[in-house]
Amino acid sequence: MTTASTDDIDLGAVWRSLRRAMPKLILLSLVTGGATYALLSQFPPRYTSEAQIQVVAPKGENDRSIDSVASRLDKEAINTHLRSLLSPDLALQIIAQEKLDQNPEFNSALQPPSKLDRIMSAFEIGRRAEESEQDRVLKAFFKRLEVYSPKESRVIAISFTSADPKLAADVANRIAETYRTLLATRALNENDEVQNAMQPKIDKLVKEVAGAEAEVEHFRAQANIFKGGPNNTGLNQQQLGDINSELTKAQGARSEADARAQSVREMVRAGNAEALPDVQRSPLIQNLVQQRVRVERQLSELSATLLPAHPRMRQLRADLEGLQRQIKSEVGKIVEGIEKSASIAASREASVRQSLETAKKQVIGTGDSEVQLRQLEAVAKSKRAELERLQARFEANRMSADSRAVPVEAQIVSMARPTSVPSFPKPLPYAFLVGMAAFLFGIAIVVTKALFTAARTPAADRPAVGRGAVAANTPTAQVFARDASRVHVVTSVSDLAIHLAAHPQDIGGFRALMTGASEPIDAGGEAIDLVKAMADAGADVILIDWSPEGAGIAERMGIDPRAGLNELLQGTATFEDVVTRIPASGAHFIPAGTAVLDRDALLDPDQLNLTLDALDTAYDQIVVVARHDVARALFEAILGRFDAGIIVSEPRRRSFAPDQAGSFLGFEVADIELFRLERSKSNQLARERLARVGGRGGIEARAS
Repeated sequence: MTTASTDDIDLGAVWRSLRRAMPKLILLSLVTGGATYALLSQFPPRYTSEAQIQVVAPKGENDRSIDSVASRLDKEAINTHLRSLLSPDLALQIIAQEKLDQNPEFNSALQPPSKLDRIMSAFEIGRRAEESEQDRVLKAFFKRLEVYSPKESRVIAISFTSADPKLAADVANRIAETYRTLLATRALNENDEVQNAMQPKIDKLVKEVAGAEAEVEHFRAQANIFKGGPNNTGLNQQQLGDINSELTKAQGARSEADARAQSVREMVRAGNAEALPDVQRSPLIQNLVQQRVRVERQLSELSATLLPAHPRMRQLRADLEGLQRQIKSEVGKIVEGIEKSASIAASREASVRQSLETAKKQVIGTGDSEVQLRQLEAVAKSKRAELERLQARFEANRMSADSRAVPVEAQIVSMARPTSVPSFPKPLPYAFLVGMAAFLFGIAIVVTKALFTAARTPAADRPAVGRGAVAANTPTAQVFARDASRVHVVTSVSDLAIHLAAHPQDIGGFRALMTGASEPIDAGGEAIDLVKAMADAGADVILIDWSPEGAGIAERMGIDPRAGLNELLQGTATFEDVVTRIPASGAHFIPAGTAVLDRDALLDPDQLNLTLDALDTAYDQIVVVARHDVARALFEAILGRFDAGIIVSEPRRRSFAPDQAGSFLGFEVADIELFRLERSKSNQLARERLARVGGRGGIEARAS
């Protein structure tokens, strides 16, 4: 978007207005400056003195102390010292030391009321009586005190202002000395409130914990409930656990013994008692078995030579029977031993189970006592935990307090000294500034008034400055001839431009659709002249060539082929790509662009309205020019969202039908201004001659 041309503003008129007003502005500047000088000269002089201090770590401290102090001298710490220097308690000490409450400069009750005070008291009766002397002196003290720290510095400046230069220096130095003393003793006298609050709680809890633990031990002894072992469990529980473990072992031993006895019985019944592992492990049985084997071998050898009745044979058979009886006896003993082991294991299990039942009864008998003991132990444990937590907090806070207790001191960088140059008032500089401000303010008023006057002057009342401009001597009293059909009939582009440009600039985006009365009539030439005249009249205007077939008006204006509205609507170009300036004019132009085969693709109402809405925010006037048929399709697609409709027609003949009321391009419309721009007869004859001689170069005769 571009602004109107500077030629539309009569800078000469603005300069002449400023030059005429210059004597008055100089006089105004001198008067205001002189008044300011006279007014400030009436005020009594005040003097300002400044002392500077710096908060640092004291010399001789160890590295840890210096690091602790340095970490506390950040921006927030400096601000804390600034607030401390402005505390009322410190101010009251200085007031008492310097006896400022007895000074009329700080205690207005000691001086006679001025004229201003008498006027104020007339409207606010009793105000001075309601304000205490302390508040009055403090207010005056802080009004004259300024404490600040320069940027990127740890130096604190203390500035004080007074009518007495010596008093100003004394008060500034007194503040610095008092704060230095206060800061030096603060670390020595610092008493941590948190520590003091926790110490009684810790002492009380120590007694409570000792009492609770003593009560636990007393109840345990009284209830005969003792604890021991690595897990510090009760003896009954330990005994019950031990017996339960012993029972498990006894059950395992009994099961094993029963299994052995059952196996032995089955092998004895089967006659395989000698195959028992215990039998085979017996040395005696193994010896008897060897003897039996030897006797059986001798018996077998002698049976071949001796008869069964032979004494030797009878002797060997008797020995063999004795060995077998002895082996059977020994095997029986082993089997009996296994049976006894199983019986002993069963008896052991029964004994352990009985002991377990006895222990259970003991545990059940002490159940209530155990519950009470656990409650007492829980109370003692919670008190012990609370005591340990407080002791940990106390220790942590003590360590933190020790780190904070590193003292800091305020070193006086420079003392305040009385000065002979008043800090207020300074009549000459202030008078110059006020006079210059009045002079510049007056210039602004004069220039603004001249610009508004030039803006309200119609274009017809100013000299012509370009093509399409309205001549100064053009009659404008009768611009339009309005018939009964509510259609404005105009005979020149200049008159039409004056009417369209007269719309208020703050409404923005005044849309006009311009087309011919019929398809053969091309309104492009009139549209070009119209936007040029509107631009010369001061309107911020853009011309849009609506031509889906690409046969637009860019060529006749001497604009090279480029992307245009068709590409913009298809999304292949942006506003920056398509907007250009009409040669020799301040108006902007969007050409038609490349031809589009599918015309309906461009008639998307949402896309069309979005594009026109964007232009509404950038331009005051929007003129869309198109041939009759495509203009009708566009008007129908966006539901007639135009503010004005312009029909370009040939000169009327007597048989020409009058304009239909409220009709535009065959549609009934409302709230749209309708115009008919009639070409003159001489213009029409010129067109016909050019057509006959082949003057088809896009040259359009413009309305004069």
